[in-house]
Amino acid sequence: MSNETTNTAVAENGEQLVHGAKLDRIYCTNKERIVYTVKNSVAEMSLGNFSMGSDIYLYQIFGLKPLALAKARAGLTLFDMLNDPLSAVIVDRMRTRWGKFKPFQFGTIIPSTLLGMFNCFMPLIALFFGMNAHEKLIMYMASAYIGETIGALFSGSGYIDLVFTPNPQERTSLLTAAKFLADIYAKIPSQIATVIFDLVDHGVIKMDLIKVYVIMNTAVWAITTIPSFIWAFVSKERVPQSIKPPKASASILSVFKNKPLLIYTLSGAIDNIQIGTAESLYFRNVLGLNSFGTVWGIPGGPISYYSYVLAPKFRERFSTKTLWLLQRFSIIISEGAFFLVGLAGGMKYKLYAKVGVMGVMFMLGNCLEMVFYATKKIVGTEISYEVQDYCEWKNGFRVEATTGLLTNYWGKVQGYLLNLINAWILEKWTGFESGALAVQSEKTKYRLFIMAYGPRLIPDILCTLPMFFYNIDTKTRERMYHELQEIRMKKAAEVEKLANDGNEQVSE
Repeated sequence: MSNETTNTAVAENGEQLVHGAKLDRIYCTNKERIVYTVKNSVAEMSLGNFSMGSDIYLYQIFGLKPLALAKARAGLTLFDMLNDPLSAVIVDRMRTRWGKFKPFQFGTIIPSTLLGMFNCFMPLIALFFGMNAHEKLIMYMASAYIGETIGALFSGSGYIDLVFTPNPQERTSLLTAAKFLADIYAKIPSQIATVIFDLVDHGVIKMDLIKVYVIMNTAVWAITTIPSFIWAFVSKERVPQSIKPPKASASILSVFKNKPLLIYTLSGAIDNIQIGTAESLYFRNVLGLNSFGTVWGIPGGPISYYSYVLAPKFRERFSTKTLWLLQRFSIIISEGAFFLVGLAGGMKYKLYAKVGVMGVMFMLGNCLEMVFYATKKIVGTEISYEVQDYCEWKNGFRVEATTGLLTNYWGKVQGYLLNLINAWILEKWTGFESGALAVQSEKTKYRLFIMAYGPRLIPDILCTLPMFFYNIDTKTRERMYHELQEIRMKKAAEVEKLANDGNEQVSE
């Protein structure tokens, strides 16, 4: 524990701070604030519907077969589930002079850089060696196994964002700034990508789609990765951990005693039951425009920026739970209306394939969603932080890794099953043809639309039900952070006393 961390818990006159007196203190240095903001804003940069792991990338750019990939992921899921418990125990029991998470931050830099570069060039490597679908699958899965191994060994690297400041207001303000900046420029790569790939698809740009993808993906990867590495060197841990690591049994029990976490996890588990196909396949193969969402989303742009003005006002008036429900219902209304209009008339009138009709519906729904855009981007992260702090408040220690393990464990099984189901739907039920030059039948196009929007409305609605029982209201939240301040002061004082006692013994 650094001296800086200890000093934040003690008043200048040496007396204990009064109840909640330091909740408005700024803890981070200017360098940390800048790097954190940049890191979290560029982290949202991607190629959007063309990013690695997307359906368009996997099945059309890289040319994998949906069912073959889904089956191959079974072993990866099992491997991931076996190594996660071990990594969680290691992370939550880690105590070093640099902090709990700093060693993991530094350790991940080299291996993740090498793997990231390989993933960027993987489609070009497959093209150069003329690999068939089976050989591509082997290379892709080898990369996935290596990635899971790196993730397990250094899984503690991401938790630093939970403990770099003990002040929830400071954390929220920095997160808001990062999300606002992300709205300004983070979408640019995906918007450019959709336009360029449209030009490639229609023969305006005479260049291989795979080469275009590799160039753009490598640039985005570099931009998003470099700030994360800088963050490893400038970030500090300021939320003191318990001196004695909790037992594994106590860690697990603390998670099940955390009612807000269990409710939020249940809601997330329901929300993740996304049966169907990606809307990007619908845009590309039915409407014929990769840039459909970008073009028809333009009117919602100014509203999304104004939503950052509305977000603080919403935050003052409503609880975290209410804000989460408001943004979720805006999505349900938007997607529900879009689906019903496209479904009207079926294959006879083909409204689902008319760019003008569906574009207007997309625009109207998107404008509604944009009212709560900033709220959505902030409140989800805030809840994830909030339930971790609740655990510390109720149990006296933090178990980020164990919490992540138990909350994500079902997600891994669920993810594999859904991949298998969705791959079967895409390949067998819709009749989708893989490959960049494949042509889809009219029946396939209609079914792509149905599966892109219909089934997901059910979990979108059902996931709201558990959140009505989320028990951290505004008063409870305020009380929690006031009392946490006192708990953390005591921890920091204990650490300082142990450090001073150790120095005295060494001097003797």
